[in-house]
Amino acid sequence: MKNFSIFLLAALFFFSCKKEEAPSLLRIPVTNLKFSVDQTYQPGFEYFIPINNVKTNAMNLLNARGIDTTTINSIRPGRATLTALFNQSDLNFIDAVSIRLCPLGEDKENCGQEVFYRDPVPFQPGIDLDLIPSNVNDIRDFVLPDNINVQVKFERLRSFPQGSFDIILDMEFYVR
Repeated sequence: MKNFSIFLLAALFFFSCKKEEAPSLLRIPVTNLKFSVDQTYQPGFEYFIPINNVKTNAMNLLNARGIDTTTINSIRPGRATLTALFNQSDLNFIDAVSIRLCPLGEDKENCGQEVFYRDPVPFQPGIDLDLIPSNVNDIRDFVLPDNINVQVKFERLRSFPQGSFDIILDMEFYVR
């Protein structure tokens, strides 16, 4: 009976372990997306900032690595960072932010699919803010086209920005 208990505990432990995700086949960077923040942005309002006609270069990267789109299981958000340019200001005015991918031709508020967010933003993030990947299974329809629209959504602001300045968005998507 004692051996059976040990076997049962071992089996329970084995089946409760989370499966490791397969390593990514490729990383698709979408970088240097520049947008501006206006000093008139005020708390209590949401702000939708479109970055239109963004080149993903995804198909060229896949073709260069010899990866056929039919062999892809999924494309998921990997990493994203907002960076205030040249230390013009910091990102402390943001309380909640999200990034959405939209098909080309769409840039209305809340278009497409949310892929990154940060809610709440830590106090005093400085000039760099790492975002969290959204829990989406597959965003290939948004990443594979040559051109897409990206939307930065300031969901909540803590305070007014310290002036008008530029921010760079860098994103990375994992192909599995």
